[in-house]
Amino acid sequence: MMHVRVRHGDGRVEFEVPIESLRTLADDARALIWLDLEAPTADEVALAGSLFDWAHLTIEDLVRRGQRAKLETFPGYTYLVMHALIYDEVSGRLSAPQVDLLIGHNYVASVHAGAAPLLNDSRETQRRLRQMLAGGPDYLLYALTDLLVDSYFPAMERLDDALDTLQDQIVTNPSNAQMARIFEMKRDAVLLRKAISPQLEIFSRLTTRDTGIVSEGTALYFRDVHDHLIRTFELADGYRDLLAGTLDAYLSTVSNRMNDVMKRLTVFTALFLPITAVSGLLGMNLSSVPPWTDGVFWVLIAALLIVSTVQFVYMQRRGWI
Repeated sequence: MMHVRVRHGDGRVEFEVPIESLRTLADDARALIWLDLEAPTADEVALAGSLFDWAHLTIEDLVRRGQRAKLETFPGYTYLVMHALIYDEVSGRLSAPQVDLLIGHNYVASVHAGAAPLLNDSRETQRRLRQMLAGGPDYLLYALTDLLVDSYFPAMERLDDALDTLQDQIVTNPSNAQMARIFEMKRDAVLLRKAISPQLEIFSRLTTRDTGIVSEGTALYFRDVHDHLIRTFELADGYRDLLAGTLDAYLSTVSNRMNDVMKRLTVFTALFLPITAVSGLLGMNLSSVPPWTDGVFWVLIAALLIVSTVQFVYMQRRGWI
């Protein structure tokens, strides 16, 4: 699906422009086009590539996807690969879908494999759309990247809340399912680092004028996005440390519970030890059987119970039970 927004040379802004008009608009140097390709087919990518003269390597990357964040310069345009962050409340997992951005002298194209409400339907996009189109292609690129990076913080806050909940559960009632959840979160932490780390280098380059696509006035905005990326990278590192501590806490809690169970079993074994010793002794083949009268039998039982009771009271005062 293609969404086309255009600011004409006379300042007029059009939304959802027909695809048939795109070829004429692509040749208009005064116009600014935002082409959004949502879950495009190979034919739609090839059509956009023919309109804007994209290299076959770029078209191949757009179709195959699965790219690492990168910034590549081609004749007439620059290709930027970024990743969004989405936290699924149902599965509790983090995903980082790829978002491709291409900037030319009069257009910016955004390509993503699925729906991107953040770019197309969010309140912030609707409010700023005219401003985004009025600032030139480099400002439009900044606005789109800013939306993507700002979306990292809510996703990471949800991850942090999920981690707090998991830590509380570990302290109160550790289980094997929590171990699996910890390793799922560790994989999410690795995904965070893979998504954010290369983007730091990219925006460090975009804050300079060497790339040739960012004007001096817009470079200030890209520095702000770079600062936000640094914050998210620091949060991701802290998240990894918290997960390592959570795993240690889980193992420690499980070990303490096991020690507590073993202590209680040892106490009960000690309580029954005198009874077991006497019954084992009397159960042997003796040369002469003791004179078991009713009185002697019950006295022996009472003595054994007294010994066990004294043991129980002693252990309880020592804090062993």
